[in-house]
Amino acid sequence: MTAKMLDQAAAIGLGEAEDLDWKRDADEVKDNREHAKDFAALANAQGGIIVTGVTEDGTGGADTVVGVDDARAQALADRFRGVANSMVRPFIPAFTVYTVALPAAPGRSVVVVQVPRSPEAPHLVPWDKDSWRYPKRVGSETVWLGESEMEAAYRRRFAARRDTEAHLQELAERLDPHLAGGTRRVWVVVTAVCSVPAPYDTAPVLDTRSADPGMTEIFKALPESGGASLLRHRLSQLAPRVGLRRAVFTESRPYAGQCDRAYIELHHDGSFASALQATSALQNGPTLLPRLDFESAVRDLVTAAAIHAHRRGGDGMLQLLATAVTEGGVLALANRGSQYDKQVDGSLAVRPEPVLTEAPLQDLTASPANRRTTANRLLLDLTNQFAVEDLLAP
Repeated sequence: MTAKMLDQAAAIGLGEAEDLDWKRDADEVKDNREHAKDFAALANAQGGIIVTGVTEDGTGGADTVVGVDDARAQALADRFRGVANSMVRPFIPAFTVYTVALPAAPGRSVVVVQVPRSPEAPHLVPWDKDSWRYPKRVGSETVWLGESEMEAAYRRRFAARRDTEAHLQELAERLDPHLAGGTRRVWVVVTAVCSVPAPYDTAPVLDTRSADPGMTEIFKALPESGGASLLRHRLSQLAPRVGLRRAVFTESRPYAGQCDRAYIELHHDGSFASALQATSALQNGPTLLPRLDFESAVRDLVTAAAIHAHRRGGDGMLQLLATAVTEGGVLALANRGSQYDKQVDGSLAVRPEPVLTEAPLQDLTASPANRRTTANRLLLDLTNQFAVEDLLAP
């Protein structure tokens, strides 16, 4: 949105529509619930924009671009972001607020809210005491979703979830040909997909002769100590190999057509596929998966997935799958006394099922603590399958 576009809209009296709403000033809406309703209504329909700082001609058409004081415009932008974050559930992916300066009125700006059609719909907002409602934009009006519309919206959301789970599993299965086998070798696998993918046409140019900026940023977010970071310990070659719509990072010692230490795929759409080899002790019985390696691998790979998705411009929910596999298919979880301890502490020998979780990408990139919490949800579900108590490292 530019000032020129706004002037043109006012010149022709462009009317409000299902995807366009003009507002003179936020003061005309005292209750934050009304703002939340407007945001959710667009997300539950086709998406659209709300422009604050434009007067109407009495019939819903744009009349004059008056803007608001610059300081107030910035305050309104912050307020709108806060309302969307705190009062709309679930969070609207790719929700964007920005100000547009008006050259014809120095010191004044309009505030533009861009709301996409949401893959997380239906979104609800608080209304009466202890009640929530589902708004939807129809024409230039906002209505409440009826029971059948809510049912259809949730059906679409759950169908999208199933499609995502299938995509995550497919990404994991595609790793198999690249991973060196062996009955005593364990691979920890994590894949991730954004609910709002990054556009392919913004993919960076890959330079196979130097360290990749994306992987370099990931490594900066990992624990400094190699012993506390399995990814840092397993992967030292940060120059990418160019793949189809992806950058590939592998390491093997020596390389024999398959990697035996680490394999990472950073997809241009923000998706992520990875596998780290976890050390196992050679002994009779099931293949051992040391807990320290297991915990470090999952946490490192969740961090890598979140930073990559954010850096590429993905948005919405980051959906994650994690599992551990070996050629024999049977694992036992070794205790945490030593990375190479052969004691199993009574854990079952199992073929662990993949587990899933999700979190807003915005939250995951906000702090290491949020990434650790999300990784721990995956670890808890996985360790429970071995019938051992939760002993996640603090």
